[in-house]
Amino acid sequence: MTGFFFHRWISTLLAGKLLLLSLSGVLLLLPLTAVAEKSSVLIIKSSDNSYFNSSVEQLIQHSPQADFKITTLDALQQENSTLPASDYIVTLGLDAANFTYHLNPQIPVIHSYLTEFQLQQHAGSMRHYVILLDQPLPRYLSFIKLLLGTDRIGLIKNRASAIDPVQIQNLNASLGIELDQRLFSKGDNPVNMVRELLQKNDVLLSLPEPEVYNRNTLKGILLTAYRQNKPLISYSPSQVSSGALAAIYSSPQNIGRQIAALLNRMLQDKFYKPESVYFASEFDIKFNLNVARSLALELPDKDELLRKLKQGQPQ
Repeated sequence: MTGFFFHRWISTLLAGKLLLLSLSGVLLLLPLTAVAEKSSVLIIKSSDNSYFNSSVEQLIQHSPQADFKITTLDALQQENSTLPASDYIVTLGLDAANFTYHLNPQIPVIHSYLTEFQLQQHAGSMRHYVILLDQPLPRYLSFIKLLLGTDRIGLIKNRASAIDPVQIQNLNASLGIELDQRLFSKGDNPVNMVRELLQKNDVLLSLPEPEVYNRNTLKGILLTAYRQNKPLISYSPSQVSSGALAAIYSSPQNIGRQIAALLNRMLQDKFYKPESVYFASEFDIKFNLNVARSLALELPDKDELLRKLKQGQPQ
């Protein structure tokens, strides 16, 4: 009888060991399965430049769940304009976005390096998601208020992209400002519009409006503002280098991390439905100290200003 129970005990122990070994084998296979289940992501750059490359580097670094294939628009067009098989697509720049949109891929697509103005010129798609270069308007206005302490802010917008008067009223009430919008029509002289606008306002806010701010008009606009002893606040660090007082903008690194955050959310939750359009969520500030001295302005500490803006995070 004792031998029977001993034999049964040994059998149970061996069965338990076999179960443990079986489970261990499954656990050993899990990392290999996870690697095999990585999603493929096709990155299409409108061109090969340092801005796009910096964003791609950040995207890859912060997206360990994806396998990436990187190409340029030129390379794809040389391959008979076909898209390699992938689970997701990320485009950088307007040309790559247009190219992909017209091919109508039946997989999720994230577009980046687009301005709100560019987006308004093109129809959208339910399967396409856009990360804009623009900051949300309340963030620009909060930036000016914190930077200069002024409340009279001038702005020129194209008629097609005009800010709704009700939104202006709400912004004025919530931020304690007086936003003065002038509408640009084809044939108008932007320099003359700036001159009139700055006679009644303390600062000019430059937003991505290529018909207003371009290589033919920017120098005249900056000179006009300077002669009236009024600062120009911009969306573009290059305009700061040209003579604007300051800019709030998203760097290539900021953009790459925001793309990664959205992509990772989509990879982790297949049922997640992103918004169609996102404004820039990460941002930085650039000052032109020479312009500040010329206008006799004392600028606040940059890090402290960034901290205050990020505390508010207007969307």
